[in-house]
Amino acid sequence: CFCGDGGEAPLGSVVVFSFTCLVEASQMADYVDLNLPVKGRDPLVARLEMLHRLGYGAAAINQTLTGKIPSQVPNTTGVPVRCPKLPEGFRQYSRVTVVLEDVKEAYVLNGSSPHLKSFDVIAAQPTNEKLFAQCCGTLELDIISLDLSSRLPFYIKAPPVGLAIERGIFFEITYTPAIVDSSMRRSLISNALNLVRITKGRNIILSSAAETAMGLRNPYDIANLTRLFGFSLETAKASLQANCRAVLMHAHMRKNTLKGVLEVSIAAAAEPAGESMEDDGE
Repeated sequence: CFCGDGGEAPLGSVVVFSFTCLVEASQMADYVDLNLPVKGRDPLVARLEMLHRLGYGAAAINQTLTGKIPSQVPNTTGVPVRCPKLPEGFRQYSRVTVVLEDVKEAYVLNGSSPHLKSFDVIAAQPTNEKLFAQCCGTLELDIISLDLSSRLPFYIKAPPVGLAIERGIFFEITYTPAIVDSSMRRSLISNALNLVRITKGRNIILSSAAETAMGLRNPYDIANLTRLFGFSLETAKASLQANCRAVLMHAHMRKNTLKGVLEVSIAAAAEPAGESMEDDGE
């Protein structure tokens, strides 16, 4: 765990965080973790139960794909995961993260590909600058996830990042590496500071990527950690709440509309009819 100055506390010690609460306790259920790996050292049920105890109201179960993508990608997330201890209102989503190592693999994210239709949220992890630019500019996805816990193989540049923000795509920072390893923590802090500087704190989500229940943290502890990333209180709150909801809305629009136009048009056309019916009733 972390001390208030960002250092590590001695094993077995009790740490008190002197940190202003982001929201009232009654709003805790709004927190979302969009990266709970389907494969982990602890069962999904244990991690979902822990998330609920820590105050989260929703989670995305993440399936990672590497190498050549088969013509049919089975959804192995098991969503919704049966968990008797979870309340009825706890929401579960399926997510797939495609690790892109070659331009030829990007075709599965062109919007018309049927490979990933069964997943609620689509993320990509580009491994070079060309693929990063492609993710930001043209590919149909919701999240760009970078391995910030190690040295990046390319520089994150402002123009493609700005384009991704305009398209409603979000950048993911996973906090678990900062807990398990000191060298990974240093890389994560350095890369996260750079990402926050380039994005100006916009369109960032915080996720766990936790393989164990003990690797999960409550939102207040995470917000305390993000001070090392250069987060403001507002940015920390948004990265765990509003931005995650925006990702889910973006995913819904991508999946159920044609370039985000069809559903909006239908809703706009239906509204006057509803008003006229009320008028008739009066």
